[in-house]
Amino acid sequence: MKRVKLSICVAVLIAVLGSACNRQPVEPTPNPDNPANTEGIYLGVIGFNDQLYVKDISLLNNSTYNNFTSFINNLTPGNGTALYYADYTALKKMKAFARPKELTNVALVTFTDGLDNISTANNQYDPEGFGSTSAYRDALHNMIMNQPIHGLNVSAYSIGLKGADVTDEAQFMETLRKLSSSDNNVFQVANMAEAMERFSEIASSLYSISTSVNLGVKVPGGYDEGQKLRFTFDNVAAANQSTLFIEATYRRTSGGSRTLDNIIYYGLSQGPSSIASSAPQGAYYQFLFQGLAYLDGTPLSQSDLGNIKLWKQTSTGAWDKETEFNPASSTTVTEDKNSAMIVLVLDCTTSLGSDFANMQSSAKEFIRTLVDGGSKRR
Repeated sequence: MKRVKLSICVAVLIAVLGSACNRQPVEPTPNPDNPANTEGIYLGVIGFNDQLYVKDISLLNNSTYNNFTSFINNLTPGNGTALYYADYTALKKMKAFARPKELTNVALVTFTDGLDNISTANNQYDPEGFGSTSAYRDALHNMIMNQPIHGLNVSAYSIGLKGADVTDEAQFMETLRKLSSSDNNVFQVANMAEAMERFSEIASSLYSISTSVNLGVKVPGGYDEGQKLRFTFDNVAAANQSTLFIEATYRRTSGGSRTLDNIIYYGLSQGPSSIASSAPQGAYYQFLFQGLAYLDGTPLSQSDLGNIKLWKQTSTGAWDKETEFNPASSTTVTEDKNSAMIVLVLDCTTSLGSDFANMQSSAKEFIRTLVDGGSKRR
């Protein structure tokens, strides 16, 4: 009798264990704090004088924006220029950081008003023993040009405001060139106002690379073949006043679908010349315009998208407004986000004088633009 009970217990135990082993594994919930699970803009900031002030790379969005601006506000000017060590540290930190999801751009943006006089001081600043400023500078250029980060080439930009203590302008320009990935990415500026413009342009470009705006518009299906339509985005009172619009010819196909043909993009970057509708939604058809952007590549702003109006051309050539076209119910706006990894390197030396506060303002505007694309640019 005992043997029977033992056999039954063993059989039950084997069945239980077998059932446990055969269960489907439970997929772990993705951790949103892990860059591999979350796309977006990842930003680091490094200020430098004779030491470095480092805000490590992390996700930048509306929730974290104040953390970055507080760091900028707390930067203080000091003596010395450890420019090369700052860029060296920035590149090393980007290499060490986990690869963000959907990463499409790796960028280094450097602002300086002078020449390096600290980075070869000792092993702390020159851990690889480059030994001279020219060797250090050339090594950085090699890292930028020939050492991809997470499989992507580095896009490096340099902004230079030549300080009063810089007498060797040729060396200053060579430094700016070697800290960039292209001559087109070198900006020598005459004053801080011009520097602020360059900061804004670079940030808008980086935002554009990582963001794509898509617009879905729903229009009545009863338009006649060949009807001209115009979508305006600049809140005009009449269609012929618009300088920002999409114009198209409405086509009815034999299969019952609809197409927008001969599409013209005015004040916008070029898109496809013909777009087919999705399946009809009752008496309406929807068309999707993907990657809408201004002529400079900046994605179309939410304010302009909210101003959209639909007009149809009459037989006399005039434009009548479709009063029943309501942006809230007739449009959908989506954004496709890729990831960018950016480190902003900022000169924090006393030679900036009163321009130090302007540099801080420029850096904060740079960060704001990365969050929301800044103001529209045409």
